[in-house]
Amino acid sequence: MRRLALLAALLGIVCLALSAQAQVQLKLLRSFNISGIFDGTPSSCGEGAIDVAFDGVNAYVIGFRASSGNGTVGIVRIDDVLNLPSGNLTYGAGVSRILSWTAAGVSRDSRLVYHNGVLYAGFGLGHGTSPETAIVRLDTFGNVDALWAVDGILSPAEIGVTRYEAIAVDPGYAGTGSALAVGSLGTRTIRRVSFTAGTLLGNSNNFAPDFLRDIAFAPNGDVYIHRASGDVNDGIFKAVRTGVDSYGTLVRIVPFDAGNFQQCTVNYVPVSAVYPTLTDFIAYNLRTPTIDPTTHKLYLADPNGNPLGEWDGSGETLDGVSVSAFRHNLINATHFITPDGRLLLLVVSGHVPASPAGTIDRLDVLEVLPAIEVGGSVVLRDFGGDVSTVPVTIEIRNPGETTPLETYNVDLDSTGAYRLVTSLYGTFDVAAKASHWLRQVIPNVNLTAPVTLNFSLINGDIDGDNEVTLLDFGALVAAFGSMPGDSNWNPNADLDGDDEVTLLDFGVLVRNFGLLGDE
Repeated sequence: MRRLALLAALLGIVCLALSAQAQVQLKLLRSFNISGIFDGTPSSCGEGAIDVAFDGVNAYVIGFRASSGNGTVGIVRIDDVLNLPSGNLTYGAGVSRILSWTAAGVSRDSRLVYHNGVLYAGFGLGHGTSPETAIVRLDTFGNVDALWAVDGILSPAEIGVTRYEAIAVDPGYAGTGSALAVGSLGTRTIRRVSFTAGTLLGNSNNFAPDFLRDIAFAPNGDVYIHRASGDVNDGIFKAVRTGVDSYGTLVRIVPFDAGNFQQCTVNYVPVSAVYPTLTDFIAYNLRTPTIDPTTHKLYLADPNGNPLGEWDGSGETLDGVSVSAFRHNLINATHFITPDGRLLLLVVSGHVPASPAGTIDRLDVLEVLPAIEVGGSVVLRDFGGDVSTVPVTIEIRNPGETTPLETYNVDLDSTGAYRLVTSLYGTFDVAAKASHWLRQVIPNVNLTAPVTLNFSLINGDIDGDNEVTLLDFGALVAAFGSMPGDSNWNPNADLDGDDEVTLLDFGVLVRNFGLLGDE
């Protein structure tokens, strides 16, 4: 059972435009303006941020060069990123460039992955000349493994391609072991490279699309490919893994018309590894032929391409900083599952000289949380008034405990129906209480899928202490005969909701006298 002690307001939950099939919500933990680190100067990490990796504590952001000619790009390490306050980041204590590289420009790309304590970086992707395009292996302090791929630099020719386009962690097929996957435009294949030696392990069948820009893998080895070209046949493609180096028919699962650009991204987020009943999703960007502000978003779809939602970058962080929407479509993401079972999503967005005004280089750290719908009805017994005017407090608790993990103040509709979405996942007790009604607890509710919970609350708790006693009788006597506007009016003593305290209310109290609500 996953126990997440969250406030009722769920501060940091971002405005994610969800479809009816969505089962997740995003909580914005931190947001950083890293433009000063990606300003294109020789001491920077490039002209724009484009990819991010995470080791569980520290974040690593890699840049690319948009201008023509060779220039400096690099990797910045941001220490203990989850405990930094949101805001502007520049070089200083805990924020340092750990590697610089002279890479090809003209909007050549960069990619960065983390695997088993090691970083793998691809620079100048889309270029054809080494070392301006290269894949290197380095530790988390920036020390390049000089023996990897013999001389420390994996050049395209060493694995039989003329240019690189993307790198990713390939989990392997049916227990065969993981490898560094390398995608190349025009070859229609994906290469597997040894993580430890930098040698070619295998070459897939010719299944991939031309104009491959990025690749991502599901845990079972299925591959997702972002195609972007000058024609209209772009989108996210999927191929089912059929062997160590073989894939089935390529299927276009998310169709769109992208521009003939690098910096087109796709990532697979294994939600079910943390929340087994929930659906995984892919996250991708969309680079249109001409700049379209409506596409400056991170898009989410299920593994079959059905849209789940989109995030425009806006929201408020957990530490109270408001952030604006993305101004450009240079957006990428990576996921990380922490030892205590949290699913984090790190999102990087870049700024280049051609970006719209107001664009910044930015790193966001989010948590992927369940979005479990709880709904049903609340019967307010012995009440003839308008139930939609009576707020009901819903608490979700650990089984057998009374301290709420989440609290919701819900409004009923005219029929008594309510709906809420919780980020908790597992088995919990759910309690409901309204002003002058006793609390009811439904125990051991399975919150791993949408659930219907119906409550029927007993009337008569005028003083709100969850029992009907002489104290409530005294409160009713004090308000007896009153109506709204009278000096002794007490709305909680109007048990039947007819806007006056009469013998009818006394009758309700007598019927329920001595009853206790659930704790």
